[in-house]
Amino acid sequence: MLLLSTASCASAAWPERPLRFVIPFPAGGVSDIIGRSIAARLGDSLKQTVIVDNRVGAGGTIGADVVSRATPDGYTLLLGSLSTHAIAPHVFRKLPYDPVTGFAPVGTVVVAPNLLGSSAKLDVRAVKDVIALAKAKPGGLSYASSGIGTVFHLSGELFNLLAGIDTVHVPFKGLAAAYPEVGSGQIGLVYDSVISVMPHIKAGRIRPLAMLGARRSALLPDVPTMAEAGVPGYDVTFWQALFAPPGTPAALVARINDEVNRSLRLPEVRDGFAAQGAEAFPGSPARLAALLEHDIALMGRLVR
Repeated sequence: MLLLSTASCASAAWPERPLRFVIPFPAGGVSDIIGRSIAARLGDSLKQTVIVDNRVGAGGTIGADVVSRATPDGYTLLLGSLSTHAIAPHVFRKLPYDPVTGFAPVGTVVVAPNLLGSSAKLDVRAVKDVIALAKAKPGGLSYASSGIGTVFHLSGELFNLLAGIDTVHVPFKGLAAAYPEVGSGQIGLVYDSVISVMPHIKAGRIRPLAMLGARRSALLPDVPTMAEAGVPGYDVTFWQALFAPPGTPAALVARINDEVNRSLRLPEVRDGFAAQGAEAFPGSPARLAALLEHDIALMGRLVR
């Protein structure tokens, strides 16, 4: 009872000093813009300073490790993602943290709609056409991604697995470098975020075929999901979410979750995320924990 009372008092007094909001990706990128927006709203609602700390490196795992080792007092938060928590455990031999026990899940923040696109020079109009072409010419169709072990690489491998085809992965250090080859037809397919590929779609160089997640995008409402397009069970949803250090009191986790979810429902916040090609995705700690469990298993299967 004494321990419970002490924890309750500490939660009631929180926050008494500035919070640290760790973003494990570079300043100026989409993740940074989204994270800073949440940090600013959280600071306003809590009437406390929230300091953004960009801890960059090793695919976001350096920043994640910082939070995993932090004091569990509610003053340190992480903007984690599918990459840091579901992919990294399978692509790094010695990850310095456990993606499940090393954090207290706070709640989901956004999902980013990603898609499969084809070169306009490739004679396909739908996912079924890609499958037919790939089966007619095994190993003759290639796809571009932003690198080995990235969500786009694994998206292509999941398509191969579920459709029973063999498209060849061509990794790039950044997808900007891939578009000349995709546009010319040297590479037939590309996996990318909607916001990044949209200029190429509007220019007529890329044809959108299917969304990678379980939902259609408001930005391209006529483009079906992969499941709708004939690949049942396909769902790669790129999400970003808040995590706290392990052992953070449940009362503090619930308080932070409430504050963030309130911000995510504001029209100006949702519109700001939409401009970055992301969709607000409020949720509970339990929902995030379940999502993490599902995606760790899925990504592990793909990497293996």
